[in-house]
Amino acid sequence: MFFHSENLSANVRSFKKIKYRSKKPILVFLLLFSLLGEWRINADETKIQARKTSKHEMGFHPYIQEGYFQAWNYSFTDENTWIFATFIVSNLGPGTKNCGVSLVIYDKTNGTQFSVREYSKDELKAENGNLELEIYDSSVIKGEAGPEIKMITDTAELVLSYKTGWSRAVSLSGGKIHLPEKDSFVQADMAFSSVPVKGYLVLNGNRMELNGRGGMEHLLTNYEVYKYSRRWELYRSMNSTGDRLFTGGFIGNENFPGEEVRTVSAMDSSGKMLFSAKVLKSEVLESETEPFSGYDLPIKEKFYLDENQTCSLTISRKHTVGQIYVLSNISAVLRFFVRLFFTKPYQLYYVTNSKLECAQFPGGTLPKDPNFRGIFSYYLINP
Repeated sequence: MFFHSENLSANVRSFKKIKYRSKKPILVFLLLFSLLGEWRINADETKIQARKTSKHEMGFHPYIQEGYFQAWNYSFTDENTWIFATFIVSNLGPGTKNCGVSLVIYDKTNGTQFSVREYSKDELKAENGNLELEIYDSSVIKGEAGPEIKMITDTAELVLSYKTGWSRAVSLSGGKIHLPEKDSFVQADMAFSSVPVKGYLVLNGNRMELNGRGGMEHLLTNYEVYKYSRRWELYRSMNSTGDRLFTGGFIGNENFPGEEVRTVSAMDSSGKMLFSAKVLKSEVLESETEPFSGYDLPIKEKFYLDENQTCSLTISRKHTVGQIYVLSNISAVLRFFVRLFFTKPYQLYYVTNSKLECAQFPGGTLPKDPNFRGIFSYYLINP
């Protein structure tokens, strides 16, 4: 059902503990990543087939296409601090830089701090199908209770140890989803969400112990997202009984006129899928010109999940927990390249509440508590 020439480069040669060598890389996509929820490119399809997935499916899988990029986004949050740490490999860009790391840190006192490191293909060590990798002095390894990450940038050192297994990992896209371009696809996975995590952060010479909750999201594609979309979204949340609710997708550009592809899905505290549904209609109830980015964005929005509009999810974003202008902290060469494709690339993160209201449910099982709270991310590409 999907791109049968998977891992063409891997089929040509072994990937047993070798350094992946890419044609052309770009780091900027890690700044625009998001684990984008679940979607189908065909607007007529109403049945979304989210399913369980595996570590291997979320592991390192290089492709030879120019649009290949793959990212793993690890997060941390407590009452005062929000951290988003992203590892990426890609074929797009200038020179030999095909991988890198991005670290976004937000706290209520200092606001957003953002740092990036770009590396060449020679600094990447990864095995085909594995989640563990090294990018220079940053890494993902197997820990005692789950994955452990270490990320080092010019201003920070982050170490996080997650307490989780992989039995709750879900492919929100149901595996690889075909895009309109021949042999192109996109895949989105939620490895884990809101699990216990401990570690530390050294920022500008000051060490802070971390003890909170976090998650990991994975995205894999072999086609450039800017060619068909203007904005990507992701909402990951939890209710009072431990059920998780996710929604995400994209808003199309002139190549996808008038199109939006979004979905909503939920799982219970044990990792059992409760339901998965396509957003059939969206209604903006309140909006603003967002002051940091200048984009027109919803403050409150309703997603309808059935034809009769008797089942809906209302999302209300509250206060910001991070905002980034992507071009502000990358090299001059990469900044020039990015501007060829992205007019105004921003990342915005918000604490967001939502409520699921269904008089008639289209299928599956409703969560025990319809009220959710979590983080909503905007990945803004072009106006």
